[in-house]
Amino acid sequence: MNAGGIGDVGATGSTAPAGPVARALPRLLALLAPYRAQVVGVSLLIALSSAVAQLAPQFARYVLDVAIPAGELRIFGVLALVLVAYYVIREALEYAGMFVSFAFTQRVVDDVRRSTYAHLLTLPLARFTRERSGSLVSRVVADVNALEAMIQAGASRIVGQLFSIGVVLALMFAMHWPLALVAVLVVVAMSGVTLAFQEPLRRLARAVRAKVGDMTAVATEAIGHIATVKGFTAEEQESERFGGESRSYRRLNLERRRHLGLMQGGIGLAGGLGAGAILVIGGIAVSGAAGDALATLPGPELTVGVLVAFLLYLGQLMGPVVFVLNFNNQLQAGIAALERLDELITRPSEPSGDLALPDGTELVMQGVRFRYTEAERPALDGFDLTVPAGGTVALVGASGGGKSTVTRLVQRLYDPEAGRIALGGVDLRDLDLRALRRAIAIVPQEPTVFSGSVLENVRYGSPEAVEADALRALTLAGAATFVGELPQGVHTEVGERGVKLSGGQRQRLAIARALLRGARVLVLDEATSHLDAEAEAVVQEALAGRLAEGSVTMLVIAHRLATVREADAIAVVEGGRVVERGDHAALIARGGRYARLHMLQHRGLADGRHGAQDGDEAAV
Repeated sequence: MNAGGIGDVGATGSTAPAGPVARALPRLLALLAPYRAQVVGVSLLIALSSAVAQLAPQFARYVLDVAIPAGELRIFGVLALVLVAYYVIREALEYAGMFVSFAFTQRVVDDVRRSTYAHLLTLPLARFTRERSGSLVSRVVADVNALEAMIQAGASRIVGQLFSIGVVLALMFAMHWPLALVAVLVVVAMSGVTLAFQEPLRRLARAVRAKVGDMTAVATEAIGHIATVKGFTAEEQESERFGGESRSYRRLNLERRRHLGLMQGGIGLAGGLGAGAILVIGGIAVSGAAGDALATLPGPELTVGVLVAFLLYLGQLMGPVVFVLNFNNQLQAGIAALERLDELITRPSEPSGDLALPDGTELVMQGVRFRYTEAERPALDGFDLTVPAGGTVALVGASGGGKSTVTRLVQRLYDPEAGRIALGGVDLRDLDLRALRRAIAIVPQEPTVFSGSVLENVRYGSPEAVEADALRALTLAGAATFVGELPQGVHTEVGERGVKLSGGQRQRLAIARALLRGARVLVLDEATSHLDAEAEAVVQEALAGRLAEGSVTMLVIAHRLATVREADAIAVVEGGRVVERGDHAALIARGGRYARLHMLQHRGLADGRHGAQDGDEAAV
C-alpha cells in the first residue's frame, strides 16, 4: 500500500475536516472509489427495495376510497392476493439488500484492515519507538472497526434512503402539495437541529477514538510485561492506571451521548410537531369543522383515504430523513477514525535501494555518526570498523558504548546521519532492503520467541525449510538435546513469548533460527548471555565449525570476554567509537582498555569462587 492514504484520501495529511457533511463526504467517497461497481450494485438493490416499500400506503388509500365504498367481496379477495405477493416481494428485497450490503461492508473493512496492518509493518523502526504498541494496534483494529458503521451507511443505505425521500416527497406532492410543503418545512427544521450539533459531535468522536487507543496501549503494555508487574506487586498500580484511562473514556462518551441525545430529541420534536400539524390541519379540512374558511385547502381534493395515506407517507418519510441526518454522526465518528488511520498510512515506508546483493560479504563502517531522536548525545560518533569476508570480529566494552546500535545500523533499522556502511563494497542504502535483511541474521540478547511450536519458531523467516534442515540447525545450536526431551519434540508448543522455555533454551532456538536462515552475515548480540558454561561451549564450537566453511561473516557482541577470545579480531568500543583493535593476545600484551576489562572480569570470577568457598567452609 502506498503512502497516499486510504483511497488517496490522505492528501491533506492529518488535517481534520471541518464543516458539515459536504466537507466529509469526499473522504468517504475516496475510500470507496476502488469499489465503484459494487457500490452501484448494492445501491440499486437498496433503492429498488425502498421504492417497493413506498407502495404500502397506497393500499390503505385504495381500501378507504375505493374498496370500502364499493362494498364488493371480489375486490377484497383480489386485494388480499396482491397484498400477500407484495409483502413477500418486499421482505425478500429487504433481506437481499441487508445481506448484500453487510457482505460488501465486511469486504471493505477487511481490505482496509489488512492493508493498514501490512503498511504498518513497513514503517521505519523510529515510528514504533515514538508511539506505544497498544496505540498502534488500536489504529489497526478499533479504528478500522469504527469505519464499519460509516461504510455500511455510506456505501449503500444512504443512497436507498435518499431515494426513498425523493419518492415519498414526489408522491406526497402528487397527492396534496400544500400539505407536502408542511412536510418539507419539517425536514428543514430537522436538518437545522442536526447542523447545530455537528461540530461538537465531530470533536468528541475524535477524542473518543484517541482514548480507545490510550486504553489499549496501557492494557497491552501491562499484559505484555505481566511477570514484571507481578514481581513488583504493581497489579493495583496498573489497574488504577487503566482505570484512569477508562474513566476518561467514559466521561468523553457520556459527553458525546449527551450531545447526541439533545440532537435526536430536537429532531424528534420537530418531526412530532410537524406530524401533529398535518394531522390537525388535514383533519379540519376533511371534516369541514372550520366551515367555509378551512373546508378545503388549496390543491387537489383531500379525502379520508388521501389523508391517511399522507400520514403513512409522513411516517415513512421520517425514517429515511432521520437516517440521513444521523448518518452525519456516523460519518463524523468514522472520519475521526479515518483521520487516525490516515496519519498512519500516509507515513512513508522504509526507504529501499534497488541494487542486488554483491558477491562479497566484507562489512565496512567508515566515519559513522548516529544519534537517536530523543538522545542528547550521539550513540556512535566517528565509528570505524571492518569485518573481513568470512571473518569474525567481536565488539566489547561497557554498556552504553554503542555496540547494539551497530547491529541496528547493519540491519538498516536506522540509517547513519554521517559516514557510510557497506557490504561487499556497496552502500547499504543502495541495496534492496528485503534482500539485505535476508542476508543478515541477528541473534539478540533477549531473543523473540513466538507462540507456536519449536519447529515453527526455528523456521520463522525460513518457512520453505524442511524439518530435517530445522533439526540440523537445532543440533548446530546445541538445542537438540533439550528439544528431544520435550513432550512432542519439535512440535511442542512453547507458549506465548516462549514462556514454557528457559532463557537459555529460548536463546538456543534463536541461534538455530539464525543458522537455518542461511545468512551471509551473522550478528550475535550477547547471544550466549543466558547459557551455562557447557551449553555456551557447545554453541561456540558449532559456530566455529560453521565459520570454518568461510561462508559467513560474523559480528559478535559480548560482555563475557571468554566468549570472544577466539575471534579473528576484537574491537573495544567506548563513547561511540573503536578505541582499540587486535586479537586477544595482542590486546592483552598491549595492556590497554581490553587488558583492564579482562583483568576485572577475572578478578570478579575469582572473588565469586572464593566467596562460594568461604560460604561452604562457614556452612561446614
